[in-house]
Amino acid sequence: MGIFGSFQRLADFLTVVISFSLGYWIYLSRDAHSVPYRYLEFLGIGIFAGILFISVFQSVRLYERTVSLLNIVESRRLLIGWFLGSLVLLSVTFYFRFFDLSRIMVSISLGILFILLFFERSILYQWQVLSGFSPGNRRHALIYGAGVVGRHLYKRIYHSPALGLTVCGFLDDDEKLWGQTIRMGEIRRKNGNIVLGGLSQIEQIQKNKDVKEVFVALPNATYQRNFEIVQVCRKLGISVSVVPPTYGHHMHALEIEDIGGIPVVKEKSHKPSFFYPFLKRVVDISISLFALTILSPIYFLIACLVKLDSDGPIIFKQKRVGLNGKEFDFYKFRTMKANANPYEVTPKTAADPRLTKFGRWLRRSSLDELPQFISVLRGEMSIVGPRPEMPFIVAQYNEEQKERLRVKPGITGVWQISAVRGEPIHANIEYDLFYLEHRSVLLDVIIMIKTILTAIRGIGAV
Repeated sequence: MGIFGSFQRLADFLTVVISFSLGYWIYLSRDAHSVPYRYLEFLGIGIFAGILFISVFQSVRLYERTVSLLNIVESRRLLIGWFLGSLVLLSVTFYFRFFDLSRIMVSISLGILFILLFFERSILYQWQVLSGFSPGNRRHALIYGAGVVGRHLYKRIYHSPALGLTVCGFLDDDEKLWGQTIRMGEIRRKNGNIVLGGLSQIEQIQKNKDVKEVFVALPNATYQRNFEIVQVCRKLGISVSVVPPTYGHHMHALEIEDIGGIPVVKEKSHKPSFFYPFLKRVVDISISLFALTILSPIYFLIACLVKLDSDGPIIFKQKRVGLNGKEFDFYKFRTMKANANPYEVTPKTAADPRLTKFGRWLRRSSLDELPQFISVLRGEMSIVGPRPEMPFIVAQYNEEQKERLRVKPGITGVWQISAVRGEPIHANIEYDLFYLEHRSVLLDVIIMIKTILTAIRGIGAV
């Protein structure tokens, strides 16, 4: 189970008990005369619920030490676990009435639990991240392969510190790359991104940097070459993992199937449920109508401030490419000066002279995106999906990047809640591919929740 696994279960159990305690006292403050039992009696229900939720969380694999992109899969499992646990608990209290239990009190407790579980899990995740950087838990690793796949792997490890891995360098068979520094967007580490040499140097590098693991990322290497690297690592007592050669060749969602003891790597075939398009459209329309109606005073206020801040139209309009490559009119509150070319490269920093004073704040808060709810209501966009790009950028897409056009573009998506939001959209295609391979209503809900948190903190916006 491991120390962290045991601590995670204890934290979840205590969170459930605390939630039910808060539910009791909140209900008691509302009407003390309508509670026919004492706190300790209701606490017994909380303890029973804690054991129940741990069992449900175990069944949905919430205690596995896996790290998905931006922790999205784990968040989705947590949402499923809370829903199933709540359903089971409400069913038990309905059929087995040991005493007169208030449904309202239980519902309040479960509502509090929903909030506290995400809060508790977030704190423990950050603690796991920090403990992964401590000297006692950190494992030094090398990536053998400084090409596209190796760099993608480096980025994934860099953004998954809970794994407890530190990439201390690259190796590659191409001697021309030796000594070069690997730069990947926002990654600017003083160490860990240098191509240190090739297979002949690995023993010396292991001694100097205390290397524990090697990841082989050579999609074009022969079987014999990969085998040679694995054999050398084994002799040195280094744990070795190999990225399948199919990865990077339009196959990103891979799984291993066992056929009579022979492992076979195949591509996952993800097909959303039959009702998914219908449910997604219902959610899009509902949220858009809500946003356009309830937030209308904010729309009016922003429009006035845009007009007062600088001359020019309130709404910025340009052509973007949507589903199946079809162009549509894309709307935002104007954040740049009226004479700025609408089809130039997007501002990268708040110091860009094209931005207006109020426009800088609008972009940082992401409120400039609000007019896009009109496009969602018209069916040209969705709340969640790949970000739409300008036609001249899409014209340069390769076959892999064209996969983004298989679904409606969105106001928000996996890329928008990532740490690489300031980089070009098409340069981080793995985020959109992840969404295409896992899309569901639950995933959309998780992305929307994370988007709100990202917007509040102003991460990645300029």
